[in-house]
Amino acid sequence: MERYRRATAAARRMTAVPFAVRAALVLVGTATLLVAVPVEYLDVRSAGLALLLALFPALAPRGFPPAALAVTAITLYAVATAGYGEPIVLGRVLALASLLYAGHSLAALAACLPYDAAIRAEVVTGWVIRLLAVLLGSAVVLVMVLAAVGRVTLGGYAAFAIGGLAAAVAATALLARISR
Repeated sequence: MERYRRATAAARRMTAVPFAVRAALVLVGTATLLVAVPVEYLDVRSAGLALLLALFPALAPRGFPPAALAVTAITLYAVATAGYGEPIVLGRVLALASLLYAGHSLAALAACLPYDAAIRAEVVTGWVIRLLAVLLGSAVVLVMVLAAVGRVTLGGYAAFAIGGLAAAVAATALLARISR
């Protein structure tokens, strides 16, 4: 009973920024599980279960739930590809890796923020800009490496594609510098 009273008191004191971070963690966790689940089982029930499982890391970001969600997503993806014979597609792998990193980063941020903290939005904005810069940079490196080994065909416009990706990374770096 005491635990329930403490939880309701914390919920009443919660401010907007910690709530938004935890809500984003729920959304990212749900998306992670939905990307990982075998397509054969992708329906409303699996989406509801994914949402329910994604609530746990938002409620306890310091503990075991964020790691358990990541391990569950990786296991689901392994079952989907090895067990159900789904092809390994670059977009799905990139989405899963990006969502796993975003979930990890948001869980770390949520673990640092007390429920009732008065945080300026610029703090979280800077965190999100760095998160997006890492994701974009990783995607650029992945596509360039796969193109170099011949796994991804960029067509006759390879220079334009790589130049566009480099411009996107430069724009992200510029935005990060301006926000400081």
